[in-house]
Amino acid sequence: MGYDLQMVRTPPTVDEDELPNSSGVAGYYRFNVRGMATTVGALEWADAIHYGEAAPIPELELGELDEERVLAAFAALRGEAAEGPAPTEAELAAARAYLQAHEAAVESSSLKDGRVGAFKFQSNDGWLVTPEECAVLARKLREHVEVIAQDYFPDAGVAREDGRKWILGFARYNEIAAEHGGYRVH
Repeated sequence: MGYDLQMVRTPPTVDEDELPNSSGVAGYYRFNVRGMATTVGALEWADAIHYGEAAPIPELELGELDEERVLAAFAALRGEAAEGPAPTEAELAAARAYLQAHEAAVESSSLKDGRVGAFKFQSNDGWLVTPEECAVLARKLREHVEVIAQDYFPDAGVAREDGRKWILGFARYNEIAAEHGGYRVH
């Protein structure tokens, strides 16, 4: 279990020395659950996040429709072969409306007083960290890297130099992502 970060537009190459959590995949970054919690703590130290409310994730509006049939409509929209009869226009419309509302929620900017919503790093619902949010995170991490490495990481059980490399890697990932449409957190 963990968090997979994937840039909206994939850069042409990756430097694993610069982006240690990339697994050699351009545009990708991975955190296990503990690593993400530690990173959120570092973002707190950098005054880069806030704990305001997330945009609400919508509920699937079924009305008179059968939930299983609307779920089949999701599969059809993804291009998967349907089991049973093809979804009706009403079922497809309900699936499209939900997907549109969900995307509007997870793509919205969370910037507030120059900080990014912590909620974007506390679930893997596909939140989009926008290019503007990426730039804020990168700048604040670089501004505070030494104090985070010296004071936060040792208390979090991470060696100072490992923490410094970790923060600089995540700052660099955000700099690159700011130029490539941001990234999704899955």
